Amino acid sequence: MVYTQKQIKLIQEKRPDLKFQRIPTLDDLIVDFLKKFDIIFNHTINELNGNKNLYYKKSEISEWKQWKRWALENPDFEEFRVRKIQENQIYNKKILEKINSNEVKEEFKYIFEESNNFAFNKLILYSFILVIIFFPLTIRMLNFLENKKNLNSFYSFVNIEKSIFI
Repeated sequence: MVYTQKQIKLIQEKRPDLKFQRIPTLDDLIVDFLKKFDIIFNHTINELNGNKNLYYKKSEISEWKQWKRWALENPDFEEFRVRKIQENQIYNKKILEKINSNEVKEEFKYIFEESNNFAFNKLILYSFILVIIFFPLTIRMLNFLENKKNLNSFYSFVNIEKSIFI
C-alpha cells in the first residue's frame, strides 16, 4: 500500500515511535563531530543571527567558523559524515518498513476508511450547500433579466405610443 503524505503524518501523530529522523544538516554533523572531541558548541550560525548583542555575536560567529573549518579539514570528518547519513537512512528505511507492515496497515485501516468517508461526505455537503444557495440566485437573476427585457419592451411601447399620439 502506498500512503499519502497526510496518511503518513496521521500515522506518525498516532504512533510517535514511527517518526522519521530528520536528515542532519552539515552544521548538525559538525556539532556532533565536535562532541566526539568534547568540544561543546551549542550555537550554529542560524542560531547566532537571532542574537542582538553585536560583540557577542561577532565573537561567537568567529569561534564557530574556526571550529567548523577545523572539523571540515579533519581527515576523520568525511568518514563520520558518511556514517551518520547512512545511519539516518537505515533508521528511516526501518521505519518505512514498519509503516508498510501488515500490523500497521490493519491498525490504521479503519481510520483511513473513516477519513476517506469524511472527505466524501464533506464534498457532498458542500455541493448541496452550493446548489441550495446558487440555484435560487440563478432563478432570481433570470427573472430579473426577463423583467428587464419586459420593461425595455414596455418603455419602447410607451415611447411608440407617445410618438403616435403627439
